[in-house]
Amino acid sequence: MLAALVVVAGVYLFIEVRATSAGVTPAAPHVEATAPPPPSVEGDSARAGDHRFTPKIGGMSAAPPPPTVSPGSAQEEESTDDTIAALERANPKLDAIMDQANKHYDKGEFEDAKAIAGKVLSKQPTNIRMMRILVSSSCVDGDQALAQKWFEQLPKADREQMKVRCEKYQVTFKDPPQ
Repeated sequence: MLAALVVVAGVYLFIEVRATSAGVTPAAPHVEATAPPPPSVEGDSARAGDHRFTPKIGGMSAAPPPPTVSPGSAQEEESTDDTIAALERANPKLDAIMDQANKHYDKGEFEDAKAIAGKVLSKQPTNIRMMRILVSSSCVDGDQALAQKWFEQLPKADREQMKVRCEKYQVTFKDPPQ
């Protein structure tokens, strides 16, 4: 019995170490990213609609391409670079919070999903993943005004997807002015 317990503990440790080390990726050579993959639906607990994109090469994350600096704008570029770097950096706490919003949405707890998404959007107003949750949840709850507000801020492809999704809840959108 003790031997079986040792084997089970060994397998558990092996799985935990492997899962932990899978999240650590060394820096890779410079690679140009083309376009992010199309966002998935909120029902996926994976980063649905997440606006960040890091291309993969041979299982390793590639660093984003270095920005081009025009003469005379070095200081401006430096602050922009810092902002971009901060947004692209993995943030486990933020990812966990966004995952909670997805879980509430998946369970049909739309008010909770909207509350979490709203908090994230107050800190990151361009977070597409949370915008999608807010629009979808608002459609289900029949909150046309809130759905429209965030719908207008979504990229075109996401707006088209939200139109289809919200149509079944009798929510229609007005396209934002060009």
